[in-house]
Amino acid sequence: MSRRPDEVQHRPLPSVGIPLLRDEVRATRTRRLVLGAVLSLGLAGGVVALFVLPDLSSDDPPPQPADPRTLASLMIPREIVDKPDAGVADASVIAIPEGEEIDDDGSVRVVRRFGDARGFRPALLSAGCTGSEADDLIAALTGTMDFRRCRPTHEMVVERDPDGILQRFEYRASSTQIYEARRDDEGTLQGRQVEVPIEVLRVRRGGTVRSSLGTALERAGLGRQLVGTFVETFEREVSFNTHTRAGDTFRIIVDEERVDGELLRYGTVHALEVRGQRLGEHQAFWFEAREGRGEFFDETGRAVHGGWLRTPLRYDHISSPFDPRRMHPILRRIVPHNGIDYAAGSGTPVWAAADGTVAFVGPRGANGNLVSLRHANGFESAYAHLSRFASGLEAGDEVEQRQIIGYVGSTGRSTGPHLHFGLKHHGRWVDPASELNGPGRMMAARHLGAFRQRVRELQAELAAIPVRGTAGGAEGDDGPSEGAPEHEVEDEVEDEVTDEVTDEDAEDEAVSDTTSTEVLD
Repeated sequence: MSRRPDEVQHRPLPSVGIPLLRDEVRATRTRRLVLGAVLSLGLAGGVVALFVLPDLSSDDPPPQPADPRTLASLMIPREIVDKPDAGVADASVIAIPEGEEIDDDGSVRVVRRFGDARGFRPALLSAGCTGSEADDLIAALTGTMDFRRCRPTHEMVVERDPDGILQRFEYRASSTQIYEARRDDEGTLQGRQVEVPIEVLRVRRGGTVRSSLGTALERAGLGRQLVGTFVETFEREVSFNTHTRAGDTFRIIVDEERVDGELLRYGTVHALEVRGQRLGEHQAFWFEAREGRGEFFDETGRAVHGGWLRTPLRYDHISSPFDPRRMHPILRRIVPHNGIDYAAGSGTPVWAAADGTVAFVGPRGANGNLVSLRHANGFESAYAHLSRFASGLEAGDEVEQRQIIGYVGSTGRSTGPHLHFGLKHHGRWVDPASELNGPGRMMAARHLGAFRQRVRELQAELAAIPVRGTAGGAEGDDGPSEGAPEHEVEDEVEDEVTDEVTDEDAEDEAVSDTTSTEVLD
């Protein structure tokens, strides 16, 4: 058959025919896969029906869809699920907190730190409490604890029964400051401060100085902070920085306050003794003419301290002396240091250095919480960076020497807990260490009889404390001297349980943002 030259032969183009073929193949494969999946599901359903599902002839009603409230109860306490107003906001904060312990009976105990929460309520929510539970706990503890004094290191304990109902909450600010909210018989949360028993042990120790008094105290099983007690007590007669020599000896009778066997702090120091070639021989005895108001006296009944306390607290060490040309550790420029900084633990009691009148009490800018006292003969004393003040202390109050006026803290412009003690004489700052060094006053005659009897008892106790070590030994304090017993201080320890008390005071801190016209530190 002939074909005209202009006639075009049409045939499928690869660019059109091949894709169409691929679509058909893909469709076929898809249909096969779907069919296979349906058959597989059918077979699986038959197996489940045959071996797993209960007998269809059972009289039990057919299973109903799970109640969402039942599912929610698996995540949140039952009391929350049963409340009509328990919405998503409350349920969203319920998770499995860190530190969760589950007892055999199903009760749950969660321990969580306060951390960086912005407030008490957010901290409760982060510990697994719901909003309503947090509100109930706040109501129960209001008036019992101060929510403004919460710190990141404080611990919270949440305890729930097997049904998930909150039964007990505990807030631990310190080993002796514990608050609790517990459900009573009517189901209401009741808050209280827990009384923590403190065991008081009377400890008698002695030792020999080889390189420093602080290390000698440690070798005798005591804390270095007691160095401040020796320095403070004998400062008018002795300079431990220049007079101490290897071979000097000490004895001390002191109360240790312990909680669950752990040392909490040192209590009353009943008697002290130091002996040495340059130190001389000195003893001091604590005597309280009135309960809670005592001081150290020598054996004759004269106060060891003069008319002033050169150190108005028991401190660890002097962190910064009086220095008109001191480089400020924060401002990094020359700023006069108009006083002495005594490093001590937060909460350490601060005493009035002498009888006087309160001129100011409150926050004052960079000085933090400040107490200023006016004294006789043109003297004024200042106590800065306090964590808090003595209860009820107000401007105009008359105070006596060694009366507690506040507690060590780190408020204001401060790098750590310490007391800044400043002294003015006729309006000019002076060095307390050189200014306050007068003779002590004699005890009132009516107390001398009881005091002398007390001295005889304490001197007998001191004399019974063994002091070991080689006089003049030059060895370091990190090991026994040659020829000395290997366990040099073990037989120098004599402890006696004397009492048991409770402590409701906290070692806490407060922070102020007010401004000041005069910076002491």
